[in-house]
Amino acid sequence: MNDIIVHLHSGLRWVSLVLLLLAIFNAFTAKEFKKPHQMINLFTMVTLHTQLLIGLYLYFQTVQFAPGWMKDPVQRFYGMEHVLGMVIALTFITLGYVKAKKGKSPQEKFKPIRLWYVLGLLLILAFIPWPFRNLGGHWF
Repeated sequence: MNDIIVHLHSGLRWVSLVLLLLAIFNAFTAKEFKKPHQMINLFTMVTLHTQLLIGLYLYFQTVQFAPGWMKDPVQRFYGMEHVLGMVIALTFITLGYVKAKKGKSPQEKFKPIRLWYVLGLLLILAFIPWPFRNLGGHWF
């Protein structure tokens, strides 16, 4: 069962990244804030929060804090760095979404998306266990 959830979490990463990139692209290129922009921002939030819930489930099911776990780079990454980085990234993105909803003009709505979503994206990309980082991560 855990393998299925790990693959779900890993595969849903691509949906989250595509939606996040699409929301950022819209914020930089669109002139008016229309319903499709609002829906992309909402779906991005829903997908990322779903990722968080799946990730927290995996965290409490698989991470074990044995003595000296901070000295092992893989255990430290999954036990602290990945979780903390993703929670901070999701906090930034949620902040941008909330501030965008409060904006009155299209410029006031897109500005927080451009700032906070880009910061969140950078953190997400930094804390994904990419296969080339030798942390046991997979592409899917």
